[in-house]
Amino acid sequence: MKHILILATFILALVSIQGCATKTYGRQGILTSYEKESMTCREINLEMARVSGFIDHVNKESEFSGRDVLAILGDFGIGNNLEKSAALESANKRIDQLRDQRDAKKCNANPA
Repeated sequence: MKHILILATFILALVSIQGCATKTYGRQGILTSYEKESMTCREINLEMARVSGFIDHVNKESEFSGRDVLAILGDFGIGNNLEKSAALESANKRIDQLRDQRDAKKCNANPA
């Protein structure tokens, strides 16, 4: 009986810790109509650099760490993979929209 109580306590602690184990990265919003109309070529290039930095940050933060061990025990690491995929997908959509906008405004890809 004592072993069951210890096991139940361990499982409860593991489940409560697991919620903190999933990494979160945030999301990049889609390009709004206001941004499309008002952004200058310079602002588009700066925003593309910022979103690229976000992608680099997500890739760096998603490297294996101690939180991954807890996530694997809690949900086999699925939560971290889903979070990373969603963050990168949102960033890639924004980059694509910025590229389209840069092309539409005939901006230089690499300003001097």
